[in-house]
Amino acid sequence: MMTKKILLSFPQKAAGQPMAMELIKTYHLDFNILKAFIDDNIKGTLLLEIKGEEADIEAGIVYLRQHQIGVRDIESVVEVDPDKCVSCGACTAVCAVGALEMTADWSLVHHDDKCLECMLCVKACPMRAIHALI
Repeated sequence: MMTKKILLSFPQKAAGQPMAMELIKTYHLDFNILKAFIDDNIKGTLLLEIKGEEADIEAGIVYLRQHQIGVRDIESVVEVDPDKCVSCGACTAVCAVGALEMTADWSLVHHDDKCLECMLCVKACPMRAIHALI
């Protein structure tokens, strides 16, 4: 068994289709919905943590793409733009779990595996170098 985070982008024509049921029934996948944004059946974005056998996950992703659903593998929904970051450390002060830390040479490191995606770092960054993908 493996676990993977994927970001799905739904166009209007995919709205109302039983995609979740297919992932569960046909591909034997379990998933957690981590975040979801839906814009009045026009489009939607869904962050899933999906669990299953690697071959089943890949087959499920192929199925989603065949139905015009965008699929993107992600480690974290928080990204740091190194060109904008000035390594001020403001984000590290609000990160309670240590997902953001300053190294000995004053460069910022983001630990995707620790991130709770609370988005406090996004708000704290004075340079707007940190942004959310969803």
